[in-house]
Amino acid sequence: RPPCPTLSEFLGGTTVLCSTMSDEEMAVAGDDFSEDADMNESDELPEGITKEIIQAAPESEWKRPKKGDDVKVHYVGTLQSDGSKFDSSRDKGKAFEFPLGKGQVIKGWDLGVKTMKKGEIAKFTLAPEFAYGDQGSPPAIPEKATLVFEIELLSWTSKDDMFGDEGAIRQKLKEGSGWKTPNEGDEIKCTLRAKAADGSIIEERVEVDYVIGSGAFGPLAKMVDKVFLFMKRGEEVCVTCKKEYFYGDERPEGGTVELTLHELYETKDVSFAKDKSVIKKQTKEGEGYESPKDACKVKLSVENCTDGAQTLAGFAKQTLEFNAGSGEVCDVLECVVLDMKKGERAEVTCNRPAMCVEPRLGLREAPALQQVVLTIELTDFDKAKDHWSLTEEEKVDIGLARKDVGSALFKQGRTQLALERYKKVLDMLSYIDNFKDENKSKAREIKKLCNLNRAACHLKLKQHQDAKKACNNVLKEESDNLKAIFRRAQASIGLFEYADCLRDIRRVLELDPNSRDARALLKQAQAGQKNEDKKAKGMFAKMCQGLSSPAAAQAEVSADAQDEDNSAE
Repeated sequence: RPPCPTLSEFLGGTTVLCSTMSDEEMAVAGDDFSEDADMNESDELPEGITKEIIQAAPESEWKRPKKGDDVKVHYVGTLQSDGSKFDSSRDKGKAFEFPLGKGQVIKGWDLGVKTMKKGEIAKFTLAPEFAYGDQGSPPAIPEKATLVFEIELLSWTSKDDMFGDEGAIRQKLKEGSGWKTPNEGDEIKCTLRAKAADGSIIEERVEVDYVIGSGAFGPLAKMVDKVFLFMKRGEEVCVTCKKEYFYGDERPEGGTVELTLHELYETKDVSFAKDKSVIKKQTKEGEGYESPKDACKVKLSVENCTDGAQTLAGFAKQTLEFNAGSGEVCDVLECVVLDMKKGERAEVTCNRPAMCVEPRLGLREAPALQQVVLTIELTDFDKAKDHWSLTEEEKVDIGLARKDVGSALFKQGRTQLALERYKKVLDMLSYIDNFKDENKSKAREIKKLCNLNRAACHLKLKQHQDAKKACNNVLKEESDNLKAIFRRAQASIGLFEYADCLRDIRRVLELDPNSRDARALLKQAQAGQKNEDKKAKGMFAKMCQGLSSPAAAQAEVSADAQDEDNSAE
């Protein structure tokens, strides 16, 4: 069967006749069409191509094929002039496949099909310059013919040129789930299978842990690292590689690498203070998007507890049931549970072993270790109402109860956990302007107590700036609140802001002249201010000396040196 003329042959005035057009011959533009020749990168079609959607794609299909993808279509081609049909894949009972945007079909197809979605049927009307040009393709297609194609996009195989040099072409074999993709430095679980050009297996690694960017896959690492950055959990791909991205001169013919991303180990700092003392590494994704809320009942399976290698002596595997955020379990479990989803598994690394003391797990005292690693799974939790769905009365009642939980935790010395309770109450009661008067009054009182208690927590944790902010929140509403003024004075002295401290202490003594704590703090602030004044005076004196004559300055330096020699003796 004679070949169909290329587009360059049409435009150059040379034509090759073909009595019958095959799938391969239909709409083929030939090798002379550059893959980058005037390809419109947007979905807007140029003048000379019109599109009419006959059947829209299903709502679930939102993706479109891109340049380089292998697309599969059914088509019916007719002449606009008389409506006569000149070719149809449907009549042949076989779909037509071609690589999109590579110039292997007429320009109108490359531009039109890339605007379609899977399952869509559209009618494209193509002017001659987007079809077979002035020469046409006699006898089936006359010269300067405007063509009409009804095209159905059946499917496509996604292909990507990973480095832009056709050295590593990725083909997606199985779609992944979710939306997350790994970043460089992330740890994943994957399978790698490298095959020679003849299909024989060169290397195979099944469900191994791998850190992207580590180079652990040797000569394949550069390619593998790039490909994994675009993969989702559960996705499978096949990469066709030239020797530069394969095993080099050892395999000059190149080969293929099949990759599967089984798990993306998302790592997150879940410590209360965000100081990396508690790191959660997700080893299995949970269900949906919901996590437990403060005070809801949870079931947490603690499957192992190690020093990073060996199980700790006395550890007993348990499924713990507790109310989250209430101090019923150790702090490390309280840190992590509100950041998990049902069914999620994780490894939790804690570099403060005292946070891991939990008698129900057989851990009755802090182990003398640098770190403790727990393997846990959130098996279930009771769903609680969202804050926006609570009534005013419910918010007030819950706020009061959780404030009391925080106070109990503070007395037990669990300051960070108490602080988190106060923060959550304040978040829930952040907007109360529309509350009824009675509820508004109660909510304001709860907020005041939570801010005062927050200040006490921050002071104990030496977070003086945060303590000051909490006190200011109270003083905006109640300018003479004795505790708020005193705790702000404590925060100021921790920040070495002695003038602010003295001003607040004097106000406390005006309100409560008999306060022993205030008088003790006053002496401390006065001593601190005196020391600061002395330092400032000495600095000012040195500045003045520097402005004196060079001889005097040199004499002063010599005298200082002599004094140091004498003291050393």
